[in-house]
Amino acid sequence: MKRFYALLIVALFATAPALMAQSASFYNAARDAEKMIKKMPTENYHRAYVGFNTAHANWKEYGLMGEIMYPINKGITLGYLESYHILKGLPVFVEYGANIQYLYGKETMSDIEIMGIELDSDYKTNLFALNVPVNVAMRLSFENNTIAVTPYAGLNFRLNLMGKQVVSAEDLEAEVKIFDKSDDVGAAGEAAFNRLQLGFNFGVAVSYDVYTLSIGRVSDFSRISNDGKGRLGVTTISVGYAF
Repeated sequence: MKRFYALLIVALFATAPALMAQSASFYNAARDAEKMIKKMPTENYHRAYVGFNTAHANWKEYGLMGEIMYPINKGITLGYLESYHILKGLPVFVEYGANIQYLYGKETMSDIEIMGIELDSDYKTNLFALNVPVNVAMRLSFENNTIAVTPYAGLNFRLNLMGKQVVSAEDLEAEVKIFDKSDDVGAAGEAAFNRLQLGFNFGVAVSYDVYTLSIGRVSDFSRISNDGKGRLGVTTISVGYAF
């Protein structure tokens, strides 16, 4: 046992210089990175942007039928973003803004029997929404602040302004206002979708001078439909201009 402890002590002394050198190297690298980050600019920034969306609704109750009956798979976004610096000496910001989003989709179901006749039915969904994202972001600048990489994460608040589902087969067509809870003709009534959703928002933006390319994802916590237990997820690739 004494021999084992002696060997252990010798091994510790033998490896100690290498471990200390690695620790010192790691400490110096961390210190240099901290100094570099603290030198990065902390001026507030803002930009207008246009984005292209891919979307998908996950229907827990409706399943595949929900994806066919309420297709939401692409869209476009137009928005504006502001920032506010929050941590002294570090390039950490709160980002906030608003965007208008148009989402739509179309699916076809074959061989649907209507009044004894087999027809192909087309399902179309269109919706307009107002999004208000609120994020925490770190803006990492390089090359004399010409290039910046900004990862972010936060919350997204969505207000669905209007939307409709159109079902057509041959010369027959029906239109439903999917957010209308009234008893009016063409309203969804008790099956209406929810107008408000809250979701998790995350992504990264890469800027060169006044131009920005970003990719982000919004995954809703709350349901867009209670009956179908559907939640919406939207991925956006956008280009922006700072002014």
